Amino acid sequence: MNEMDYQSSSTKQQILKLLKIEKRLTAGELAKRLHISEMAVRRHLQALERDGLICSTLFRQAMGRPTNVYELSEKGEEQFPQHYKQWAVELLSDLEALAGKEMVATLLQARMARMKERYAHVFQEKPLEEKMQKLFELQNEQGYMAQLKKDSQGVYHFIAHHCPISEIAKKYRSICSCELQLFQQLLNSKVALQACMTKGDDVCHYEIQETDE
Repeated sequence: MNEMDYQSSSTKQQILKLLKIEKRLTAGELAKRLHISEMAVRRHLQALERDGLICSTLFRQAMGRPTNVYELSEKGEEQFPQHYKQWAVELLSDLEALAGKEMVATLLQARMARMKERYAHVFQEKPLEEKMQKLFELQNEQGYMAQLKKDSQGVYHFIAHHCPISEIAKKYRSICSCELQLFQQLLNSKVALQACMTKGDDVCHYEIQETDE
C-alpha cells in the first residue's frame, strides 16, 4: 500500500469512527472535524456508501437546501470489534458446567422449536420450490452467503459459504443437528447434510428432496 492509499484508508476509518461516536453527521460537519475539504470528505463518503458501510438520509432544513445526513449501516457497525460470538460460547460452556450437557441440548432444542414457530406460517401449504426460495432468502438475511441449485433429478442443493455461528457450532455440533431438523420440519422434505464446515469442509451443503406422500 503506498502513502496515498494509506492516507485514504486512514481517513475512511476516521469517518467510520466519528459516525460510530456521534451517530449522524453531514459532510460539512465531518469536514470540520477532520480538518479537510468538504469535497474530499464527499469523495470518501461516496466510496463508503458504495461499499455498503454507511447510508444517507436527505434532511430538509427550515431554511436552505436539503442536505444528506450520514450514519453507519449494519455492515458498517460490524467493522468494530464484536465479542458476542466468544461470549455465547463461554455462556454455553458455563451452562454446561453448572447443569450438564443435557441442559445445553435442551436449550438448543428450545431454540429450534422457537424458530419453527416463528417461520412455520411462511412455509405452510406451499410447493417445495417456493419453500426453498424462502429458505434461501431467510438464510441469506442471516449472513449465510447461500446458493440454491436444482439438478436434473429434481434434487435441490442448498450451499452455505459462511456460517455466522461457526464458533459456537464448532464446540456444540448439536446446533448443526438442530438446524437439519428445522429444515426438515419447515420444508416437510427429506434433507441430508452432505458437507459441514464444522467438520472441516469448505461449505455446508444440504440436499433436499420432496418426500413421497
